[in-house]
Order: sequence, then C-alpha cells, then structure tokens
Amino acid sequence: MNMKSYLMGCSGAAIFGLLLTLGPSNLSAGEEPYLSVRTGFRCSQCHTNRTGGGGRNQFGSVYAQAFLPAWKGAFQGRSLNEVISVGGNLRLLGAGTISDSSPRTSFRLSEANVQVEARLVPDVLTVYVDEIIGPGSATTREAFALLENLPLDGYVKAGKFLLPFGLRLLDDDEFIRQRTGFNYATPDEGVEFGIEPGPLSLFLAITNGTQGASENNSNKQVTATGALIFPSFRIGGSASRNDALGARRDVVGGFGGFTLGRFTFLGEVDYIFDTPTGGEETEQLAAYVEGNFLAAPGLNAKVTYGFLDPSADIGENARTRMRIGLEAFPIPFLQISTFYTRLNDIPQAVTDLDRLSVELHAFF
Repeated sequence: MNMKSYLMGCSGAAIFGLLLTLGPSNLSAGEEPYLSVRTGFRCSQCHTNRTGGGGRNQFGSVYAQAFLPAWKGAFQGRSLNEVISVGGNLRLLGAGTISDSSPRTSFRLSEANVQVEARLVPDVLTVYVDEIIGPGSATTREAFALLENLPLDGYVKAGKFLLPFGLRLLDDDEFIRQRTGFNYATPDEGVEFGIEPGPLSLFLAITNGTQGASENNSNKQVTATGALIFPSFRIGGSASRNDALGARRDVVGGFGGFTLGRFTFLGEVDYIFDTPTGGEETEQLAAYVEGNFLAAPGLNAKVTYGFLDPSADIGENARTRMRIGLEAFPIPFLQISTFYTRLNDIPQAVTDLDRLSVELHAFF
C-alpha cells in the first residue's frame, strides 16, 4: 500500500470513529484558532460561518469586546435592526527587512472588507455576504444562504464559501495554508453540510473545485473535516479530493490543540499529492506548530514554526518559516501585532529572509 492510500484510509477511519463518539453538548468559538482552543469554544460559537473566519455573530461581538481587550468599554452592537447586522475588518501592515533589499520598508493595506448578515428567519435561515473592498478591485469572498437548527445541531450552506479544511489560520503565508490551497484567497462555490452534536464537529463540502472561477468540467471537489472538541483540548482530521482538468489533487491531514493554564498549543500536518494526467504523482509535506502565552489581559505572546518539503523525491530542499511576536488588544475593536519572521528558503530563491512587521487591525 502506498503512502497516499494509507493516509486516505486512516483519514476515513478517523472520521468514521468520530461518528461513533456522540456525547453531551458543549458550546464553542474564536477569532483565531488559538482563541478557540484557549476557550474551548467551537468556531460556530462566534462566527456566522459555522466553520469559522469572517463575520462575527452576536456572541462573537460580545466576546471581542468583553473578554479580548485589556480595557472594556460600553458594548456596541452590530445590528442595524432586527434583521440586518454588519461587520468588517481593516488591516494596515508596516514591514521592514533586515537584508539589503528594495524597498527595505513599506506600508500596505492588507485587508479591507465588509460583512452583511440578514437573519431572515431567526436561528433558522440566514443570508451572509463577505465583500472585499480592498486592496485592489472589489470581490466577493463569501456569499451563502445558511439553513440551521437541523437534527444533530446540523446545517446546510449553499453559495460561495471557504472550504472546511484544517486550521483556519489568518496567516495565509504559512505552508499549511499556502501549499494545500485552503486559505482566505480560495473560496469555492457549492454546498456544505455539517453536524455538531456534543463534542463532535463534522463538515462535508461538495464544490466546483475551481476556487471560485467558472466551472470547467463535470467533476467536483469533495472536502471533509471532523473534530472532537473538549474544554481543554481538541483533535481532528481533514481530507480533500479535487479531480480537475489535467490533474488530480488529494490532500489529507490532521490537526489538534490543547491548553495548559495560560499556555495554548496547536498544530497541523498535511500531505499533498498532485497527479497530472498521464504523469507521475508528486508528494509534498507541510507542517505547522504554534505556541501562545496569555501574558496579561489583552496581550498574547506567540511563536510559530512552519515546515515544508515541496518534493519527496528531491533531497535537501526543505523550507522553514518561524515567527515570534506579540498580539495586543488594548481596547475593543483594535488589535496591534508585531512580529519577527525568519524564512529559511532554498538558496536560489529571491526572498527577504528576515522581516519585522507591525499590523493594526480594526474590526467590528
């Protein structure tokens, strides 16, 4: 049995095992995956999108104002009326390189988007749109109808959305996001089904497999994620197959996290198999670990380490990426992050190896 068949089989067995472990109810949420692990919440506790990311629901708005910041002000709601709520994100990144590159320093608007949520039938039917208004031209990241309160705390989602795979990190430059193709720049169109009874979360998406572009064949991408979520730890697995024109991609991985006091750890390992029509299969390995320390109310210290082997058939071409920094939430609706990033790339790559950055993130 080859590595891909073994991993796909293990993934299927893991998801089947998860189905056998239904238990008592457990609430959940998070801004970033480490916050979800730290609180024991599911992503669906804080986000309109049941698999996380994007606009915050009413609970998420309360959490972001009453628990995240060092200083808590008067609560500001997101609802314009009984039906419509709005939200958004604005990120400004200032970065500088230690190497003699050009330019050595820069400012960049890395994200500006607006989310609108219409609760047509409260707790049952919601229409949600996440519109990117910058930088560059406007584009729709997510737009879907969400039918909830189905059996087993289930739901059905239809439209354009981020696919349910692995940890939904905000940093799309990490290898597990960049190389797998599951990141904020690659939503797709289709349908998604999910159940979240007790500690179990199980999601299945059937989409075009074109990352939001027009469909160009009759095949569909199938993506599934299953996880067991408990107050102090979680473990899960993801698998995806996309039969596209000229190639097939299989991705399988596992992820997890746990909390010990003020420390929170999480990680993910993914295998990526690309098979061009009439060609030989290539295999990649991407891995990620992250450690967080709650230094004070509203202040998180973070260290991350990413690993990539872009080809199992080529030796000594592995790459690593390390980040260390602080994330501060001084007041509601504001995050200030500063990081040092070190990328160990292949020698011939033209890359800024050492980078210091400061990011201002305003959100509501």
